[in-house]
Amino acid sequence: MEIALSPTISPAGLREALVNNLIDGGHLRTPAVIAAFRDTERHRFLPGVDLQAAYAEEAVAIKHDESGEMISCISAPSIVATQLEQMGAGPGHKVLEAGAATGYNAALLGRLVAPGGHVWTVDVDQDLVDHASKNIAQAGASNVSVVLADGAVGLPEHAPFDRIQFTVGAGDVPVRILDQLAPGGRLVLPMRIRGSISRSFAFERDGDTWKAISCEMATFVPLRKGVCDDIYTLVPMAGEGNVRLETFSEQDVDRQAIRTVLDQPQAKVYTGVKFRKGAPFEWLYLYLACVLPNGLSRMPGSRPGFAPHFGWGSMAALDGDTLAYLTVREGDDEEGRFWQIGVVGHGPRAAELAGRVAAEIGEWDRGWGNDGPKPGFRMAVGDARDQLTAADPRFVIDKTYSRLVVDWPRRS
Repeated sequence: MEIALSPTISPAGLREALVNNLIDGGHLRTPAVIAAFRDTERHRFLPGVDLQAAYAEEAVAIKHDESGEMISCISAPSIVATQLEQMGAGPGHKVLEAGAATGYNAALLGRLVAPGGHVWTVDVDQDLVDHASKNIAQAGASNVSVVLADGAVGLPEHAPFDRIQFTVGAGDVPVRILDQLAPGGRLVLPMRIRGSISRSFAFERDGDTWKAISCEMATFVPLRKGVCDDIYTLVPMAGEGNVRLETFSEQDVDRQAIRTVLDQPQAKVYTGVKFRKGAPFEWLYLYLACVLPNGLSRMPGSRPGFAPHFGWGSMAALDGDTLAYLTVREGDDEEGRFWQIGVVGHGPRAAELAGRVAAEIGEWDRGWGNDGPKPGFRMAVGDARDQLTAADPRFVIDKTYSRLVVDWPRRS
């Protein structure tokens, strides 16, 4: 998404161009959310940031850890819009937001719940709370409170809430906040499926279990410092370049051995599966996250000999001291230009893992593909987990506190 700029462009002009692009892209749909975006000055929540950067379709980092890794940001506008549409917040609603960051999303929510509603937004760092509080006050959002707290614990003293939104990622459902939802309430939660693959779910109660009424592809900075930390380890790959590998606690990976794996001989296999221009990768990613024991991990960066399937990097399957990442090769046939998916393995079992991933990609293409039925999602916690089953056990994702079932029939 690009915004055409003139030498005399104003913040209002940038904001209007952004809103129009978000509408055209399908991220903004309802009049109330569109109006909130038009009326809320995003750049006011990013003091010192270039105007064009403030309104660009990019996340803007506002805090890094001691290693330089981003730990808090203002999300890209399309992500903010997508989640607000999932929320369905309206006048009079009480809302809890986990992840105050700059306060921008809370200010948008404040507009949506007025008149009569109130927003509580929380963060785990005092400096972020102070920064968000200042921004909220300057924006005149008098129905928004900023609190130092763990979002995974919530704010039971202010419950019940009509809506609870997490603008930080989670590896599991923070179960303590479920009882803080009012009857008919909704939880919007970006949750990892397995590895780096995550989606933003909008859950509502369905008896003793929960159903997703909306599910969108999204990745967020993880929860930290609390009862539901989503801890990941970024592994820098040895040798030339700046390739890094995201790993998570549930994955079976030898992080020390994997550092040098790209220096080992490769095993490459092409799948015969062709993607055309504009075809999404999200459904293939979701399928592989379900059927591969360690899911998929993001592997951004570049180095000589590394041939990822996107300019930013690739997605990789992991197995102990071995990995296999996605690649593509271009070609033309009677239907036009295509990109055929391949898999490049490195490590002691490179050929075995690459072959397995390639076989699963072929199975996805035959049974599901981008033109097949889209999946539905159900979730349960506690004793209700046993109520959720699936015909294909690979589509049952068991986590420490929750069970997620992907209802995904094969195409006929």
